[in-house]
Amino acid sequence: MREGLVASLPLVPSVFIYATVFGGLAVQAGLRPLEVWAMSLFVFAGSAQFVAVPMIATGASPLAVIVTTYIVNMRHYLMAATLAPSFRGIARGWIALVAHFVNDESFAIAAARRSPPDPGVFVGSAMAIAGAFFVGVPVGTELGGLAKEPEKWGLDFAFPAVFVALVAVQLRRSGDWLVAIAAAAVAVVIASVLPGNWHIVIAGLAVSAVAAYVFAPDAEV
Repeated sequence: MREGLVASLPLVPSVFIYATVFGGLAVQAGLRPLEVWAMSLFVFAGSAQFVAVPMIATGASPLAVIVTTYIVNMRHYLMAATLAPSFRGIARGWIALVAHFVNDESFAIAAARRSPPDPGVFVGSAMAIAGAFFVGVPVGTELGGLAKEPEKWGLDFAFPAVFVALVAVQLRRSGDWLVAIAAAAVAVVIASVLPGNWHIVIAGLAVSAVAAYVFAPDAEV
């Protein structure tokens, strides 16, 4: 857990800023601070929350909000499937709690260090990421969204930059490069023809099949 916590410290500032931007924009959209805090605690899904807030503000139906955020978070199926073997044998109550805090950053950190991911590393990282997010949201609601244009300051690129860095250190074999290039190519093509975040799910599933073949025990990579 300590290893995961320490490894996540460089990400804490960007998560904090990301959370403050969300808190401010949510208040600007008409949500009360208590509603924003509760949403962050019980939903804890940054990108899905960014999608849900304007939909709620414009009076979208609960079903539309649920379906849209479900699609945004479908990548969690892939992350959960990778993490599942690591948490085998742990009580279901703890599994449910851990599942609530599954996030992209902690998954990437845990997966980059061990295969299968170490449960302690993942939990330690999730504590750091969730803590930064939960502290940042109320700060953002108090500031009222002073950063109205996060892209102006490059904040919108903070998370893509983090993931590019995390992926880069894992590209050691020719097979790693093949999977990474295939994922990028498939995602770009699908994103150009399908709206929303379907490219994440489809590319993830398709490239997982490629990786299963490339990294088969008898494969030479």
